[in-house]
Amino acid sequence: MILNYYSKGDPNDPIVVFLHGSASDATVWLNELNIVASRGYYCLAIDLRGHGETRLMQQPRAHVKIDIDSHVHDVIETLTSMNIFPQKKIIIVTHSFGGLVAVYLADKFPDLIEKQILVCLPPKLVSPVKDFLKILLGKPIDIIQQNLDFVRKFVLRPRYMSSIMTNAPVLREIYKHVRSWSAFRRMSKSKYQGPIYLAAGRFDLVAPAPLVHRLSLSLKNSEFELFKWSGHALMEDEPEKFILWLIKCISGKEDNEIKLLEETEKIN
Repeated sequence: MILNYYSKGDPNDPIVVFLHGSASDATVWLNELNIVASRGYYCLAIDLRGHGETRLMQQPRAHVKIDIDSHVHDVIETLTSMNIFPQKKIIIVTHSFGGLVAVYLADKFPDLIEKQILVCLPPKLVSPVKDFLKILLGKPIDIIQQNLDFVRKFVLRPRYMSSIMTNAPVLREIYKHVRSWSAFRRMSKSKYQGPIYLAAGRFDLVAPAPLVHRLSLSLKNSEFELFKWSGHALMEDEPEKFILWLIKCISGKEDNEIKLLEETEKIN
């Protein structure tokens, strides 16, 4: 299916595609879209199936399996509709579960990907997180979504609000297909041989920094960056450092004059 997306910049410029994590949406990347596009790139932030504005579009039948390959197919179909695939290469920037989609995408279509920038990619689901998600995605998520009017009264970061708005069946499908995920196993056999940039926060429980660092050491053409004061959302916890690191990964050079935008412009 063709997914909802936000775009910024000139379509003739080099292309950067942003993928969000599970229980999130493309709006987490809007500030990055503005800044990266201002550096001469065409930027796309995509709402994966069941997330953000895509969840309001016509969905496949309820019994259709939504595995990681399904998300990969959605991204390819969307890029094809924009005349990007297979004609052009992309730099892909991801957060959390979006990184799993990117890893599968790069393995299936290695010639499409110029660089992988994987933010808070879980090398695997560690037991405490796996157990918590198993409980949360039972009855609790249904209770929360049945009482959204009450939940909306609390002041929540946009990322948390989008998480409780994501369809529970979609979250359960994602969990079903990632609970046995191993980046060590999948990425060691990947056909993609281009550069990989990995970043993790010191206090991240979902993508523990020591595990991400070990993954980086096991891969060719890989670099690792530790964010010392971050949890699972580097772009929110250390925004200035994050955007400087991101621009360096994308362009291959330092840019110390970047200033964060106080207000995000309206995206096309």
